[in-house]
Amino acid sequence: MIASLPMYWRGETAPAWRGFWNDIRDAARDEGVDLPDLMPPEDLPNDWTDHWRDPNLVLSQTCSLPFRTALRGQVSYVGTFDFALVDDVGPCPAGQYFSRYIHPAGQFTARLKGTAAPRPDPMRFAINAFDSQSGWASTWLHDTNIKRLLRPNVEYVVTGSHAASLAAVAEGRADIAALDEVTWRLLQRHDPNAQKVEAGGTTAPSPGLPLITRLGGDTAPLRNALLNASTQSTWLGHADLGGLRGFEQLPEGDYFALPVPPPPDAARIT
Repeated sequence: MIASLPMYWRGETAPAWRGFWNDIRDAARDEGVDLPDLMPPEDLPNDWTDHWRDPNLVLSQTCSLPFRTALRGQVSYVGTFDFALVDDVGPCPAGQYFSRYIHPAGQFTARLKGTAAPRPDPMRFAINAFDSQSGWASTWLHDTNIKRLLRPNVEYVVTGSHAASLAAVAEGRADIAALDEVTWRLLQRHDPNAQKVEAGGTTAPSPGLPLITRLGGDTAPLRNALLNASTQSTWLGHADLGGLRGFEQLPEGDYFALPVPPPPDAARIT
C-alpha cells in the first residue's frame, strides 16, 4: 500500500503532517487498517496522476479539477479536510475553500475598481497549472470582475506551483495570481516573498481538496479513522497544517457539478 498527503506539504510543514499522520494511523488501526508511511512529494512520480491512479493507493489528496476530469471514475472519494476558512464574505461552509488574489502592492486594486488608466500591454496572470482548481478554474467559474479585467488583454505565465506564482508576482514577472487560501496561509508563514505582495479579493468557495483511495477501495474505515483523528488529534489547528480543523464527507456530486473551464488560448501562454 502507498499513501501521501502532498498538496500542502513543504519542507517546513513536513513534521506537522507526519505527526498528524501518526494519529490517523492510530485511528486506522482501531478500524482494522494498517496504513503505510507517507510518501513525500519528492518521491512521487513526475506525473502525480499516475500516483493517484495506482492500484496500491490507500489514501492521498488531490485537487478537485483533476478529480472531476483525469481521475473521474478512476478513484474513490473518501472525504475532505476542513480548514475553517473565512473569505471576503464570511466563513466558508465546512469542507470548502477558495482562492485569494495576490498582486504587487498598490497596483492591482485601482485596476480592479476601474480607476486606473487602461493598460497598453497585456495583464500577466501567473497560473500554477491549468489543471488547478485554485489557480485556474476558480477564477473562471466565479469571479466576474476578474473575467472582465483579464479578457481579452491577458497573458498567462505558467509557473508550476503556487509558491512559484507568488515569486513571479513578487519579482514583477506577473501582475496577479490566485492562490489556494490554505497554501497562502503557509506561504505567509514560510516564504519571504509573501511580504512583497498585496492580497486582495477572493473567489467564491467550492469543495476543498478531495481525499481519495483506489477505485473500489473500502472507504468506510478510512472515513472513520480520518474523522476520529480530525476530532482528537493534538495537531488540530496547527499553523503548519494550514489550520486544519476537521473532516467532512461532502456529497461527491458537489464536485462534479462544477463546470470544467475552457482551455486557454495557447497564443496567450508565455
